[in-house]
Amino acid sequence: MKRDVEIVLVEQGDGGTLYSLQFAGEKETELEKFLHSELLLKENGFLEIAQRLSNMTVSLGFKEHFFEMNEGLRTDSVAALKKGRLRLYCLRWSSTLVIVGTGGIKTAQTYQKDIALRNIVPELQEIDKLIVKRQRSREIKIDHDTGKMSGNLIFTSGEIS
Repeated sequence: MKRDVEIVLVEQGDGGTLYSLQFAGEKETELEKFLHSELLLKENGFLEIAQRLSNMTVSLGFKEHFFEMNEGLRTDSVAALKKGRLRLYCLRWSSTLVIVGTGGIKTAQTYQKDIALRNIVPELQEIDKLIVKRQRSREIKIDHDTGKMSGNLIFTSGEIS
């Protein structure tokens, strides 16, 4: 990933705060692109994933059991919402904070072998590391009660390996 990216607020509710990634030069966030995809809209489970994400934000919170955890490494926060072949990858930081990446239809046994999905998890892992680094240096602050992020939420291509 060699593009500038910003973490953008999507919605804040009683359940928590939902963010998505928006790459430089793009009009839509990664979540918006996922939700507006005609191909994905036809896939079994699409509406259920969209509704589940909304319900979590509005009232339920981003509880671990809603997600497929450890989609990346045990040390990162990469998780997925899944239904059938459909995957929506995200960073689940806590029960009040989720940063949504993108997803698609899984057509191989693992995401690493799937042409459409194999770059998503490494991108999220890279962003996860940068958030941790900025949180330690206090450039990013996270309210643990609400999931609200503040500070420098823009990452430049020079920071991204």
